[in-house]
Amino acid sequence: MTIPESIKQFIKWIQGFDHHILQNEDDIKEKFIFPMFKHLCYPEKCHREYPLAKNKSGNYDINYDNAEIYFTTDDAKDQNTDTSLIFIKVIEPDKTKLNDAIEKARFYSNNFNPLFFVVTNGYIINVFKRLHYYKEELVFDINIDALKNNDIASDFYNKLNFNLVKNIDKNTADFLINTKSNLIEKFLGCHPDLQDVLEKCDFEPCIMREGYRLVVVKPKVAIACNLPKAFAEGNCEIQFSSILFRGLKINLNHQEILGQLMTGLYTQVDWECRRFLKQLDKNNFKVILGQTTVILSKLEVADLCLCVDEVCQEYKNSIIKFENALETWNFEFVKFSESRGFILFSVRQELWDLMQQFANEFDYTKGKSKWHLFHREGILIRVSRGIRDHTFIFPKLDRDLSLLSNNQINIIYELNNINFQSIETGKLTLWQQDIGVRGTWTARYTKKWLLEKYIPKVINYYSDKSQLSEAELLAKITNYTSNRMLIQEVDNIINLAPYLRDIQSWLHLYVENIAASLLKPYYQAYTNLVRNTDSSITGIDYIIGNLRKVEWKNTQEENYSNFKDWKNLTFKYAIDCLDEQVARINNTEYENSFNADFITRIFIWIIENGKISFSQAQLNAAKEALLPLWEQSRFEMRHVYPNR
Repeated sequence: MTIPESIKQFIKWIQGFDHHILQNEDDIKEKFIFPMFKHLCYPEKCHREYPLAKNKSGNYDINYDNAEIYFTTDDAKDQNTDTSLIFIKVIEPDKTKLNDAIEKARFYSNNFNPLFFVVTNGYIINVFKRLHYYKEELVFDINIDALKNNDIASDFYNKLNFNLVKNIDKNTADFLINTKSNLIEKFLGCHPDLQDVLEKCDFEPCIMREGYRLVVVKPKVAIACNLPKAFAEGNCEIQFSSILFRGLKINLNHQEILGQLMTGLYTQVDWECRRFLKQLDKNNFKVILGQTTVILSKLEVADLCLCVDEVCQEYKNSIIKFENALETWNFEFVKFSESRGFILFSVRQELWDLMQQFANEFDYTKGKSKWHLFHREGILIRVSRGIRDHTFIFPKLDRDLSLLSNNQINIIYELNNINFQSIETGKLTLWQQDIGVRGTWTARYTKKWLLEKYIPKVINYYSDKSQLSEAELLAKITNYTSNRMLIQEVDNIINLAPYLRDIQSWLHLYVENIAASLLKPYYQAYTNLVRNTDSSITGIDYIIGNLRKVEWKNTQEENYSNFKDWKNLTFKYAIDCLDEQVARINNTEYENSFNADFITRIFIWIIENGKISFSQAQLNAAKEALLPLWEQSRFEMRHVYPNR
């Protein structure tokens, strides 16, 4: 086999190099490191020297250490941790023990995030691969004399030349990790007896649930999850039985569980419906879990997905039960500082001041009347007689951060951990059992109580002292209400449009594919619902344009140019195209979210602009198909997307 000229030049140079000329660190850099990396094809402008240590005043010492770093780019402003390739630490030629220098290089290379780090005294050369959370791998531990061997020099060049290293996936080093996985897989394939031994190390499958603690175990993966309580976030820990990941524990917080794991439940690993998976080849997947990336086999990924499905379904159910029980779905969720809650309505500063003043005056320790039911606590209005907390009301400015006069104050139904603690003190088996007028108030009841009882009482109590009249104070309340009819109660087709718009907004942000099982009844029901639309409907070009995007995935401009008889298209043609989409999705396992987005836009346009003749059966089928899709969109828009 012909040896490339670049390798020949490298071998010629290294075989002619005399390490005895190196007298100090500067010699090693100028006469060895820089020429060697030039022969490894690293451009000179891709190199920078970095100081490693500062004195106590924050300035660099006169005798500070330096490191040489090579980057993928020669643009200085882009030379950073994302583009660093090789970190090089040079020590004096007379130092033959490299251990201390290796420890220092290991420490500092974590800050610079290179793919390799090198330690050398000009004669001995140690080269390490950095593989994220794995222990770094020693690639070369050789001296100059050994490197002069043709085969070793060729191997050195092939593993460290610029053209190879710069193309390694910097974020996950897939090339390096996947190579190791493939080698192990091939080795095990040649030794089935070892495969049997390793399988004996698999976990024992089980599912255990105790209170809010859920443990799901499959042969290759185990997930232990603390499910979210009514007023507290959850988390989970993931472990693998594979010898490659023995001892590795990946911890995900509440936001990571929702943002990464929650979409694509119960879908096959190769459908591209799950956010945390990326298929590398037939048998290997890149898996992103929190801040950790691993390469797993298809079998391991299958077990991981089974665990994720079980855990995330329970996680999702816990959140939904919480929202249902506290009647919070119709209120905007907000999170700020250390507080979380839902906006009930807003008032002007003057009214809030009176509300808080009344609560302070009627502290439960100051009297026995029915209005002495407040527990004084900072700017909160805490409705409590000391034994049982009913609700927590928190003020938050709509636009500003300081409580200034004439500002609009959002009244927040706060989710407070104290409330949950008081429930646990009562030794209730389920926190939902405490919800009600005599226990924990729901968001809906809290809003009703504030508007119908508390605020009128406050206004009446301070009517003689306030400079504003009752009418003026009431006029300062901004009540956020929804006139939307429940899906189950819809009897006019136009009332479905707001729900379809919610779904379209969700699909527009969706990136992954969607399981076709969720969309099949939806496509069918709404195609049937709009089938008998008057052919005089306006915007036929808009309808056909979106259908063309689904069919060809082209831009609208391309659709216009590709279709010569555009003006002669009819609504019947549009229905025929929708029927084709129904037939298509009935023969597939998953759907591109962009297709679902465009088709939903079509349904919205027809419902809002067409004269439609439909039967009760068609309307009922449309409502039935809409409900699960809309509920999923509502959950993900509220809990999943904000955490991505």
